[in-house]
Amino acid sequence: MHNNLIHENIGALEAGVLIPACDVKAELAKMSHEDAHRAKRKWRKLMRRVKKSSGNVSMTKNMQRYHARRYLRLIGRQILNP
Repeated sequence: MHNNLIHENIGALEAGVLIPACDVKAELAKMSHEDAHRAKRKWRKLMRRVKKSSGNVSMTKNMQRYHARRYLRLIGRQILNP
């Protein structure tokens, strides 16, 4: 579990989105308006990519979040274990 969280955090930093395990609203409030807007757009783009790659259009939000976090873990694993 701990390694998954580390991989997810590394993947989120690499993708330019907020770390999903933190308090996202508080972190967005700390950012400038432009940076917060950019981070939200990148997250939505990631969600669309996940939804499109699964081929399942009727995916719930929880399933989308799960697959997005899974994608971030994959990116983190690729970075840490080349």
